[in-house]
Amino acid sequence: MSVSTGGEAGRKRSASSLLFTAAGAWFILAGIAVNTWTIEMVARAARALLHRPFVAPEVWRIHDAQHAFLLIGVALWSAAWAMRRFRPLDRFFRKPLLEKLLLSIFVIAVPLLWLEVGLRPFRPQHEKTTALFMKDDRLGWKLRPGAVDRWGDAEVRVNERGFRGPVVAYQKPPGVARMVYLGDSVTFGYRVERWQDTYPFVTQARLDATDSLAVETVNLAVEGYSQWQQGIVLADEGDRYQPDVVVVGFVLNDVTEMFYLARFGGNDEGFQLRHSYTSRWDRLLSKSALVYQIQNVVLEMKARRRLGDDLRLGAVRQQALDVETLMTKPDQSNVKIAWDMALADLQGIVDHCAARGVSVLVAAFPFAVQLSDPEALSAPQRTLEGYTRARGIDTYDLLPPLVEHMRTTGATREQLFIDHDHLSIEGHRVVAGLLAPRLAAILEARNERR
Repeated sequence: MSVSTGGEAGRKRSASSLLFTAAGAWFILAGIAVNTWTIEMVARAARALLHRPFVAPEVWRIHDAQHAFLLIGVALWSAAWAMRRFRPLDRFFRKPLLEKLLLSIFVIAVPLLWLEVGLRPFRPQHEKTTALFMKDDRLGWKLRPGAVDRWGDAEVRVNERGFRGPVVAYQKPPGVARMVYLGDSVTFGYRVERWQDTYPFVTQARLDATDSLAVETVNLAVEGYSQWQQGIVLADEGDRYQPDVVVVGFVLNDVTEMFYLARFGGNDEGFQLRHSYTSRWDRLLSKSALVYQIQNVVLEMKARRRLGDDLRLGAVRQQALDVETLMTKPDQSNVKIAWDMALADLQGIVDHCAARGVSVLVAAFPFAVQLSDPEALSAPQRTLEGYTRARGIDTYDLLPPLVEHMRTTGATREQLFIDHDHLSIEGHRVVAGLLAPRLAAILEARNERR
């Protein structure tokens, strides 16, 4: 390849060279402008103007974006320099068709790439790692029938009907008591490899051991479901099993998590969908910060429309709402509104069962932190108990017996829970031991009434 002479170097620069130079300058300037100081200033301005908890990303993520901007800018400038330096390359990029093509590409690709790099520090560090979940218009998400994949460091097998555990015939055999379980990841058995080790099926094993009861268990729990979703599952699927008892696994975040969803005024599609992919293309797109932000804008628009329909959702969103708030600020206005809505959904399940002569047991699961100081942190349980006792809803608060179990056996919180609210295999075993006598009493009472 020949190198241009000094006279040739003074020739008019090609349009392609100018494009590469301008784009390179744009990226280099961004690399200079995007720094920890400017990002913090933008975060403060956003908090002041939008009244939202806008948090600046970690410093290392900002630095990564800076380096990416600078590297891309240097690469583009190097390409422009090479065009000026080497005649064959210069002639190639002076072709009219190629110059028009480059212009079209740059007009679209450069701004998109610039936004992609600039937004990457603000993209949460989550990946789509599973194909277990799929979108559902009514429920938000559901388990994919027949799926087998890893979730929470455990392999999960979903049966052909879209739930965990064995497929049970809809027609109930004579003399058999059916128990249908509704719940979220606690009842589902998050990070428990075998469905046989989850408390619904360990409870069945305990009841079977009495020889006086023939029991079949159907676990319709799905990761992340609150009572509004559980009510739909009960009506669509649970009734088909002709249950004698419906056990509702009530976890404290059932009161709070739904408000993160767009349909309840939040700007999220659900933790499960965020981590699920439907194809390799979907998995690839999920890595894009630009795609993530576009999805956020769409969800935000849906949330704003929903907020306009229900002022209660706006009240919930105005203040922080999480499980800690339920424990420490039970009189906060948005906490009361959240409880009103969650208990109304629970009441819907109870009324549905009552109309069909089905018994209901609400099993109230604590968060692990409550075991350390149950007196100070049990406000949510008191709220639930006050509601259910006034309406004659059979409820089993598992916080006191779990605390007693720890006191008498010397078990630790870490032995019963794998994180803030999910049970270990030992925790499932202990809960099953607590629930089995209560459920046996309910079944015996039903038999006496017949």
